Amino acid sequence: MMSSTSIRIGIELRQMLARRTGIGNYSLQLIKALARDYPDLDFIGFANFLAVPTTVETLSAMERPRGSNRKPSPGGSLSERIMRVAAKSDAARSAYRAVRTVGFRRFMAASRPDLFHALNFVPLADPGIPTLPVVYDLSFIRYPDTHPRQRLRALEPLARVIANAPRVQTISEFTRDEIATTYGYPRDRIVVAPPAAATIFTPAAEEIVEQELAMFDLAPGAYLVAVGTLEPRKNLRTLIAAYAELSSAERGRCPLVLVGGIGWGDLALPKQTARLVSEGSLRFVGAVSDPQLRSLYQGAVALAFPSLYEGFGMPVVEAFSCGTAVAHSSNTSMDEISGDLAVRLPASDVDAWVAGLRGLIAAGRGDAAARQARIRRSQAFSWDRSARAVRDAYLNVLQT
Repeated sequence: MMSSTSIRIGIELRQMLARRTGIGNYSLQLIKALARDYPDLDFIGFANFLAVPTTVETLSAMERPRGSNRKPSPGGSLSERIMRVAAKSDAARSAYRAVRTVGFRRFMAASRPDLFHALNFVPLADPGIPTLPVVYDLSFIRYPDTHPRQRLRALEPLARVIANAPRVQTISEFTRDEIATTYGYPRDRIVVAPPAAATIFTPAAEEIVEQELAMFDLAPGAYLVAVGTLEPRKNLRTLIAAYAELSSAERGRCPLVLVGGIGWGDLALPKQTARLVSEGSLRFVGAVSDPQLRSLYQGAVALAFPSLYEGFGMPVVEAFSCGTAVAHSSNTSMDEISGDLAVRLPASDVDAWVAGLRGLIAAGRGDAAARQARIRRSQAFSWDRSARAVRDAYLNVLQT
């Protein structure tokens, strides 16, 4: 039964503790804002088979270690490479999930939350209490070939979870429409709580940016950047094919820097990729720290983001928060972020991306007014406002 003085919320912490990508960062920043702004919320997290009290202090401790200020190895550390190899074993994954499921059931029985906030689509097992699932996107339905088979299996219960949920949370109006259309779920019961850029993604002094970029042998205003886990849905094939069509002078002036950890699937990169890497104009730098990423955004001529499908598109709002120009795929959720301030291009139209990249390189980093307009646009997204929407959803769920 819900306490008269507080609401006890169960969450899973695993995605916040690992090398965080989109879901981990979203979960961390949202729960941190909720814990900070609403003292009547008492979060208890499941991690490493233990119940972990989750406060602003513990969440801040999780946030700080992300990345480092060293020049990264594109393949990751030895331990990370070993873990990736182990993760390819279906038997090992199944056994690990089974053990975690038992631990999760024990966690729920011992911690007895009022509500479970399923921050990664579906809970490990039925929590037996009201559940608020977060559905970030339906790419696994729209583009199933871009996902590993184990993820598709893990998401098979989602239809049932959504059908039984008193409310569903998502991150954009685009995805709200997708959920309502695909699952027949009432649109007015889908809560939109968009991400926002973390505070690190604000313009730094130019000398700091220059120092950070020197680690990558880059200089401000002399490269393009693309950000995202290396997976098929990010559509690097189109971006690299378009970049290869630029003149050698344009490529020499603006290398294309690809930031992101190794993901999954066949990227189907074009045949020109090896030549571009050999000549130094195409650079894979792997995962980087948040300060490094901020500098890579800030110093870039533009962010190129041709993703086939996104629930939101965090790199767009992060780049805008640093004042940086953006080219992204059109008719996607990213239109909600950029308004009329980005270059929109058909995701798989190589010729359109050639023209778009050429125009961005010619324009350079742009003037101060354009950069300030992008920063103001990024401020339309706020963790405080999203936290308020989620807290209201908690109350609605518990009153249903």
